[in-house]
Amino acid sequence: MLETEKPAPRAIRRPSALVIAAFVAGVVPFALHAWAALHGSLAQDDFVVTYRAAAAGPFDLGYLFQDYHGHLQPGGFFLAAVLTWWAPLDFPLLMAPLLLMRAVATVLFWCLLVRCFGRRWAILVPFTVFTASTLLLVPTLWWSYGVQLVPVVLAAAGALHAHVRFVQDGGRWWLGAFAWTLFGLAFYEKAAVIPVLLAGVTVLLGRSFREHVRYWAGHAVLLAGFAAVFFVVTSSQVGAGAQPMSAGTVADLTGRMLGDTLLPGLAGGPWSGAGAGATWAPLPFAVVVLLLAAALAVVIAGVRTGGRRAWAAWALLAAVFAVDVALLALTRLREVGPGAGDDPRYVADLVLVAALCGAFAFLPPGGIAPSGGNRARPIALVVCVLLLVSSAVGFPRLSAPLRFEHSGQYIGNVRAAIAEDPELVFYDTFVPSDVVHEWFGADSRASRVVGLLPGTHFDQPSSRLHVLDATGTPHRITGVDPVSRGVPGPVPNCGNTIGETPVRIPLDTPVLGRHLLKLDYYTSDGGEGLVERTPVWFQAGLHTLYLPVDGLFDHIGVQLSSPGAPVCVAKVEVGKPVVSGK
Repeated sequence: MLETEKPAPRAIRRPSALVIAAFVAGVVPFALHAWAALHGSLAQDDFVVTYRAAAAGPFDLGYLFQDYHGHLQPGGFFLAAVLTWWAPLDFPLLMAPLLLMRAVATVLFWCLLVRCFGRRWAILVPFTVFTASTLLLVPTLWWSYGVQLVPVVLAAAGALHAHVRFVQDGGRWWLGAFAWTLFGLAFYEKAAVIPVLLAGVTVLLGRSFREHVRYWAGHAVLLAGFAAVFFVVTSSQVGAGAQPMSAGTVADLTGRMLGDTLLPGLAGGPWSGAGAGATWAPLPFAVVVLLLAAALAVVIAGVRTGGRRAWAAWALLAAVFAVDVALLALTRLREVGPGAGDDPRYVADLVLVAALCGAFAFLPPGGIAPSGGNRARPIALVVCVLLLVSSAVGFPRLSAPLRFEHSGQYIGNVRAAIAEDPELVFYDTFVPSDVVHEWFGADSRASRVVGLLPGTHFDQPSSRLHVLDATGTPHRITGVDPVSRGVPGPVPNCGNTIGETPVRIPLDTPVLGRHLLKLDYYTSDGGEGLVERTPVWFQAGLHTLYLPVDGLFDHIGVQLSSPGAPVCVAKVEVGKPVVSGK
């Protein structure tokens, strides 16, 4: 027999030290963000969106293309409808697609940097700026904002990567650029800046627009089509408030956006903690001055290193920042004032732009540098570690308010109460303002906030009606504080005798608005009836029936739906609910 040699085993390619460092720089911030995201809760707009999603469904065009406070986001509404249908008010489920998108965006941004600059230690710095920035980690814990921004970040990273591949290699990569851009536009109108980034990167790569005229014409058509749909569907969001708009207030707004949010956020801060609502507490003036000086030093160093390319990169970053300032000044400055500049949501989209422009300012594109280096490696590692430490310190302090623990407690208490007693019926009231603010009107009622939880019942006729307190804990209603009473009936020891013929029980005082009707009655046999045209069940014996009513009333109509034992209505009261122990 002939002996044959066994083929040599294939060598296993181990990841380089650079790839391992990048993996750590990506995973550590992602793990912090994922833990906070999965332990957070819905709040404010989240409940409004999920309520509308449950009412409409994922294929209702009116719902998908609604004007939501000047935003056009059919992708976000579609995602909300599908996930709400799957498991209503399941916050970890709602956050799961956003975490997946964030992970894919991180990988794509790394691939983009490698594609543009090669595998060199220096790209670890802009990559860590992108992964560790609290501008992306913190505001996206709020689901209704995260479902706007995270897809746009993913779309920008994907479109830029496909664009660079197309510019360098040709082929069908142009399809990826268009697909990613369209994907981003489906979630947030700020994705309209993606073609601007593609054009800027084309210049930074030293390529000519004349090479792909039809490609750029296609982007122009896509933007024009989106703009047409956007302005037809949405109303003007130019702010109209008491705050003045002047050169001084715009300058103040710009300074806050730059010194209080953008610069510290890129460095993993700020370290002053959270402010009111979704804002960050302003930094001390001395710290802002130091940050501005450091930013100026980075800009100058980039110019000295990259020359004209650096000027072009910083100009692109400044242009996108100017767009953000203009949008915020037009839409929020008159309503909120310059303090809107302390809200990181309005500059979070700049993180990817800043990291990429910084890379182009310092690194020549196209060259493939060795992954090692006597100087680049230690500098990159030190900067990377500092950014990760800064983010790890700043993130817990900034993220706590956006985990909405009180809202989570409210939902949890309602869910637990229903599990313990599935027969609970709740009188609909407004929830605390930190769960859903009262300016949302009817959307801040408990029935729209937790009414999607399986087994919840609101405003149904019941002898055991409950009201939810500020923590979501139910309390049994024991009576009403009357604003009007029914006129006593003519039958001794009975009051008003109710049969199949409608009986109008007059009220001593007309009532207007939403109130609770309390009806004391007796019947020898149970039967169906109507109270103010609402079907009810009269239980045999002496009982009390509670029924929410709304409108203008000067009488209460009662009748039986079918032949049966008469019902004696002894007492009628209309007023506000009274809870035991309160």
